[in-house]
Amino acid sequence: MHVITASGPSDATGRAALAAAARASAAAVGGPGEIAGLAVQLLAEDAAARMTIAEESSTLDLKIVVEGTELVLTVHDRGEPVSGPSPRLLALVDLGFMTAADGHIDDGRNVGIVRLALPAHSRLVSDEGVEILDDEAPLSSAPVTIRELVVDDAPALARCIYRCYGWSYPGVNLYYPDRVAASIESGKRIGEVAVDDSGEVAAHWGAVFVADGVVETGGTVTDPRFRRRGLANDLGDRLLARLQAMGVRGRMREPVLTHSATQGIALREGAHLVGVHLHAMLPIQQVGITNGMTDDRASLTVMYSPLVEMQPATLWIPGPFEGLVRKLLAPTGWPRQFGVVRTATEAPPQSVLGSSYDAFNRVGLVEVFTVGDDLIDAVDEAVGQLRAAGADVVRVHLPANQPALPALGAGLSALGLAFASLLPDFGSFGDALVLQWLRDTEIDTGGYVYASDHVKEITEAIVAQVREVGAEGDRLRRRFARRQRLFAALPNDPSA
Repeated sequence: MHVITASGPSDATGRAALAAAARASAAAVGGPGEIAGLAVQLLAEDAAARMTIAEESSTLDLKIVVEGTELVLTVHDRGEPVSGPSPRLLALVDLGFMTAADGHIDDGRNVGIVRLALPAHSRLVSDEGVEILDDEAPLSSAPVTIRELVVDDAPALARCIYRCYGWSYPGVNLYYPDRVAASIESGKRIGEVAVDDSGEVAAHWGAVFVADGVVETGGTVTDPRFRRRGLANDLGDRLLARLQAMGVRGRMREPVLTHSATQGIALREGAHLVGVHLHAMLPIQQVGITNGMTDDRASLTVMYSPLVEMQPATLWIPGPFEGLVRKLLAPTGWPRQFGVVRTATEAPPQSVLGSSYDAFNRVGLVEVFTVGDDLIDAVDEAVGQLRAAGADVVRVHLPANQPALPALGAGLSALGLAFASLLPDFGSFGDALVLQWLRDTEIDTGGYVYASDHVKEITEAIVAQVREVGAEGDRLRRRFARRQRLFAALPNDPSA
């Protein structure tokens, strides 16, 4: 991985020099030079505006690195704390000039990150000469070899996805071989495949790391011609053994709510429902399942399986969400107890958090690492910025093992946040309480199907809370508007 670093003062000259370095570096790898220069200019200007404390903090550090199919630009500064990318950067992400933006604190420094697409990022698999197969395709007797997924398999995997689903597969990244190859090379993605003698992928089961020690498994596909051989089971068993050998602690799955079969598979294999992420993805079409493209964004169940013995932990959950967490944990047998909430809880004055925005999926993410006295204000500001940037969904990750959370987070539902999931042993968070804000809270559940009564009960409870917080927000806005109307009727004498 080739890394370029540069440092300079936060004055106009230093900012211009760092922007020029980004511009030249991007152009050298075929990237958008002018956008890279603008991105660093904005990152540097935002950093300079926060440097109000001491002269010794006025140096800006720039890192430029190619990560797979993206150019990643990172600016570090020691100014006043940041909680997310600036509105100016978020606007550029929403317009498609950047693939993502992030802002957080790491090792005592502010970190601003933007990601820019290189030409390979948008290169789709070619469908030339590739036939879309249906369930009636004649079975093949051709031999296959089962082995680990490697970088060179990326194009063949994309063709396998296309054969099975056309362009309707919800995991759109798998249609971009360069993205898949880069994620395999980096170690973020692993998988098991069955390949024929020509190297074409006949079946696949994969996993992507979503946190330290936690993977999300999926991308399970079998060419119709190679079904009835038990390939999916063989690949799944091999993948599970590999994850356990790697020391992975937890396995997530996100079956869609429009198809109960994948939910049922996860439950039969010992996974437990830990939440429902509503409107999590862009509208999808599932051949043989949905009637064409869905009108609404796709919603996902969230399943979790511990792969090692879970260590005991205490959960501290704000009141509006505790009932749902208790219902989720009741059938699991996991070693979790609930802390007794006290109003007087020690906490630092400021929360530590960061946020990022994925404009393609129109999903924002706020990650709270430390709960402080200003939690409500900090989360409200971060969510508000992502809403203004165009996010249809914002998820907030909160550290559920910090005792200050119930008291300081008691008002989070008033911000329009509803329960989404509880992710056990989720990397640096410990147990993560995930909340969700939705732009459209009128959830159409007509197409939902459930693998069990428990999945149905939890889904309906989460949908009800989303609708409730949305309606409460509408009531508060109308109340404020009526108050403003009353104030407008009062005498207003500027000379008084």
